[in-house]
Amino acid sequence: MKFYAKHILTLIFAILLAINIAGCTNTRKGVSLSLHPRGLAEVENVLRLIEPDANRPTLALVLGGGGLRGFAHVGVLSALEELGIYPDFIVGTSAGAVVGAAYASGLTPEQIRDVALDVRISSLIDFTLSADGLIRGNKLANWVDSITGETQVEQLPRRFAAVATDLQSGQAVLLDSGSVGSAVQASSAVPGMNVPVPYHNGHLIDGGVTSLIPVRFARAMGADVVIAVDIYCQSPRAKGLGIATVISQVMHTQSCLLAKAEIVQADVLIAPQLNVPGMSSKEAQERVMQAGYDATLAALRDWRLNAITHL
Repeated sequence: MKFYAKHILTLIFAILLAINIAGCTNTRKGVSLSLHPRGLAEVENVLRLIEPDANRPTLALVLGGGGLRGFAHVGVLSALEELGIYPDFIVGTSAGAVVGAAYASGLTPEQIRDVALDVRISSLIDFTLSADGLIRGNKLANWVDSITGETQVEQLPRRFAAVATDLQSGQAVLLDSGSVGSAVQASSAVPGMNVPVPYHNGHLIDGGVTSLIPVRFARAMGADVVIAVDIYCQSPRAKGLGIATVISQVMHTQSCLLAKAEIVQADVLIAPQLNVPGMSSKEAQERVMQAGYDATLAALRDWRLNAITHL
């Protein structure tokens, strides 16, 4: 037993040493350094992405984070277009940034659906031996670039911005320029799991840490009407007392407490209830898309009925 324990300790030491030597292995540093995050105050004081139209209100679509629940956003887009609703711009966090970038690039909801169902989730994961995280995120960034035309955020046909968190300041930041893939990579960089994405003044991590459903940024960008999609807070919480389950429950509680303040600022809230287990299967992904579609029709029906009642 002592011999076994000695070798286990030696192996652990070797792994830790290798991780410290490896350091950060994010090979898109040159690309991600082109990102120029803007804090909320700067956006409110300086930036107006949409020129005001005196003839109609400016509509923003806010797509929240929530991992694989993000397939629901595809159903949301399908329902909105079916109703003849086309947002002037999109703001997305994490999974919402992935789908939002694809839609802003000119892909239709049907095309996004096909692309989403065609890709293997495992093919987007690039493990690394790094002190900064277990996943680089480069494969996700490259895939996003490939489906959006390898362009810059500011050159997309429809206005788009991703929301990330500045690791050093702990503030939510807006990414409205630079590489689309790197912006999405930063917005989706789960702390402790993904390698933080570097930029000229620091590092960026998942936007869900500070702005899960970024309604405030949408308002700051000039939105008169905000349709927000929450794919996380209304979904069932993980159950059990295992370590991973408890951590998941705590993250859910913290994220959603922060999100409440932004959710109430939306004009319309779409909040499908989504079960995560088995969501990596194509059948489950299609069910999640359908849930997003159904929730959108219900939310907009209720909103219109309420608007008519208060006339």
